[in-house]
Amino acid sequence: MKTKLTLLLALLIILPGCEWLKKASEVTITTDLTANIPIVLGGKSANVNSGIAGPFNGTAILSLNGNPDLKNYLDNIREITLKNLVITIEGLSVGQAITTVTAEILNIGELGTQTNITGNPYSFTPAVNANIYGAAEAMLLDDLAITVVANGNATGEPMAFNVRFNFEAEVVAAAID
Repeated sequence: MKTKLTLLLALLIILPGCEWLKKASEVTITTDLTANIPIVLGGKSANVNSGIAGPFNGTAILSLNGNPDLKNYLDNIREITLKNLVITIEGLSVGQAITTVTAEILNIGELGTQTNITGNPYSFTPAVNANIYGAAEAMLLDDLAITVVANGNATGEPMAFNVRFNFEAEVVAAAID
């Protein structure tokens, strides 16, 4: 009886200790998760009028696999928290403008919309709904990737520009598992 009681007491001490040890072996990594969407409108056709507004739509995969800060932890990620998003548009020339751009995560939802963009580069920080961030974090944990989308209208064809998504993120991973 004394042996069983000692064994039970030892298990009660060791089991919570294992969880404490597991928690103590976690690392928190602050990193930027980025994706670039190149957009090309118009061409060299004589029919292209630089004053005409044209719609655009582009996608890119934001993958954790390409992030150098996370390469040693991909199999041990426990938690991802998206802190902030900055969207930057680069490559506009004088006389070119984006009349509207909407950013979203495919199959999750809209991140934000911005209008009347003429500066180069131009950055904005959309006010993202916490539910969108939560769904994106869950998808990143499951798939290690999300698909970002940029669509809208621009004037000044032909034109080429880049829409860059930059999520500031905090990733918790096990240093040992």
